[in-house]
Amino acid sequence: MRLLHTADWHLGKRLYGQDRRDEARAALHELVTAAERERVDAVLVAGDLLDRRVVDALAFEDCLGALERLARVAPVLVVTGNHDDPDLWAALAPFLVARGIHVRSRVGTADEAVLSVETRSGPLHAALLPWPPQRGAAELGRDEDAAKVRYADGVASVLRAYADRLRELRRAQGGAAVLVGHLMVDGALAGGGERELTMGITYAVSPAALPADLDYLALGHVHRPQAVPRVSAPGWYAGSPMALDFSEDTHTKSACVVDVSPQRTTTGTVPLTAARPLVRLRGPLDRLAELATPHGDAWFLCEVALDGPVLDLVRQVREAVPGTLRVEPRYAAPEPVAGREPGDGAPDAGGPRLGERYAEWYAAQGRVLAPQVAEAFAAAVAAAAREAEAAA
Repeated sequence: MRLLHTADWHLGKRLYGQDRRDEARAALHELVTAAERERVDAVLVAGDLLDRRVVDALAFEDCLGALERLARVAPVLVVTGNHDDPDLWAALAPFLVARGIHVRSRVGTADEAVLSVETRSGPLHAALLPWPPQRGAAELGRDEDAAKVRYADGVASVLRAYADRLRELRRAQGGAAVLVGHLMVDGALAGGGERELTMGITYAVSPAALPADLDYLALGHVHRPQAVPRVSAPGWYAGSPMALDFSEDTHTKSACVVDVSPQRTTTGTVPLTAARPLVRLRGPLDRLAELATPHGDAWFLCEVALDGPVLDLVRQVREAVPGTLRVEPRYAAPEPVAGREPGDGAPDAGGPRLGERYAEWYAAQGRVLAPQVAEAFAAAVAAAAREAEAAA
């Protein structure tokens, strides 16, 4: 049995205000073409189809169109992610199933979440686990008071019930057994564009909680393609089909092609290159055009090395490098001033000086506080202090 695994479409997402709908549509076309070329028996979509719960009508149109085109190739099994509106997809699910698109948007019991579909290569048994909200996972996981149950424990208990049901179906009917889930597994490497609130330990599930004897684990939520860490069963994060943030500038985007046989499961990838790449350039203003040349039709974030502030910097960079979406100045380290620390200002109510805090903030952003900016900040603090004294 051959499966196509994809996730994290995030349709409707803008990048620094740039509408990337055409790129997203091209990436989805690549997915459909891959499904046709590889003659897959089923398509697994592991969540975050849309970027926002407040639905963008055009993005929603593209999403439904892509699902329908995929369903013409093979049955499509979908779970929703933390960016998707579960109520919207729950309302749509009965209408989509008639088109060969099976959607789960709420964490359910094993009887509700596990389904079997017929494929050209036999039965496929799949447990569909959408993004588990904290309260829902706890309530389903145990009979104890939900407030006393840790998120990871609740999700682990749900997974055990799903795995038991999958094994039962595989023993009785043969075929393949898979999990399709939108989860944060402890140890997975974040891509950088994920929602930070959902990437911490609060939402992390131990690799030990994942079933060890299923034929495949198809996960979404992490945008960097990678094997699911420290699990016995074959499992992957498919990653996003296009780069969504400049932190993903080094990622190779792809979808997973999975071959399941009674003896073993093998995984491969289909490169997805239709969307424009995201490239981070670092260098002086007069070299940016040269640095951009090898990257062709990319979107750029330009970190410009400067000795001091430059008027109209953004316009100059965008003229030199068309396709620039963001410009970040990078100033040379300030020369020490004898007898005084850069950015010294008025004391802050007995605490550290405001100038020091300002410099610390710059450092936390990975930037250096330029002497001219430090001087201007110190002058503003001094002026504010004089006004306060006069008002007193």
